[in-house]
Amino acid sequence: MSRPTAVLLCPGRGSYGREELGSLAKRLRPGAVWDAVAHADALRQQAGRPTLTALDSAEAFRPGLHLDGENAAELIYFATLAHVEDLRDRFDVLAVVGNSLGWYTALVAAGALPPSDGAELVRTMARLQRLARGGQVLTTVVDGDWRRDAELEGELDVALRQLGEHGPDFLVARSIRLGGHEVLGGTDAGLAMLLELLPRVETEARTFPFRLAGNGPFHTPLCDGVAAAASAELGALPIDVPEVHLVDGRGELHTPWSADPAVLRSYTLDTQVRTTFDFTAAVRTAIREIQPEVLLCAGPGASLRAPVGHVVIAERWRGIESRDALFASGVVRVD
Repeated sequence: MSRPTAVLLCPGRGSYGREELGSLAKRLRPGAVWDAVAHADALRQQAGRPTLTALDSAEAFRPGLHLDGENAAELIYFATLAHVEDLRDRFDVLAVVGNSLGWYTALVAAGALPPSDGAELVRTMARLQRLARGGQVLTTVVDGDWRRDAELEGELDVALRQLGEHGPDFLVARSIRLGGHEVLGGTDAGLAMLLELLPRVETEARTFPFRLAGNGPFHTPLCDGVAAAASAELGALPIDVPEVHLVDGRGELHTPWSADPAVLRSYTLDTQVRTTFDFTAAVRTAIREIQPEVLLCAGPGASLRAPVGHVVIAERWRGIESRDALFASGVVRVD
């Protein structure tokens, strides 16, 4: 029996929470990822940091510990890779997409980077991100049926224009285009003003907008110094041609027969660090160019299900125009 064809989507920050405790241990099995986790734990012990296996097996989720940038990044990275190994047994993965931190995981899942080198990339970037001061706010521009809301989009544009008039101390930029959600990155002063300017939106799951805990101003000009440091430290990162299609955060497709490792390295260490990560464009490209049977949201958690669904509805892919139709179709999977 043939496996369903799939585009694999790797999550970023915020995907490992209380409900994800134990997810690494549950899925990890002997192999390259297992060995990479063991190596990472050894490095952490040497540095006096808690091991990933200890964090994952903790009796209780401690936000100050589990959401610490350098802990969360590696936990998410390895939990995703462990899930990917399981998913590959059941799906024929034709392409890989990553969201923000998930781009590093996507490089490994697509075969462009070995797991241990991917861990070094994740570890280094998490450390370097501490150079950038600021944070992120998450808001939404879709209605209850996950359709784009022109009024909410307009209010966001107005707020960003108003902030632009207050100078660099109030810098706020689009950090991640996340389906029908928008992640804004900026200075603390800018984000505080943004939260005052944006309207409150009540949904079934949460109230928007809100500040994302523990996040820096990723994918904004405030990370120019991070990009420079990353290029200096990781210039020899052994990125290779991917084994399957890979879609970056500009929506550009890198194929096994045309990808340029130098371009992938420059994008990874510089471009995506300091400019908007357009996950929306990446999913759109995957839908249009790959035409899989399913869009497969890897764990930990299910944070990508809604953003991917927003894009499917906006594209009217396979005639899907509402949230109910999306759920009935089964094209967005969290397995």
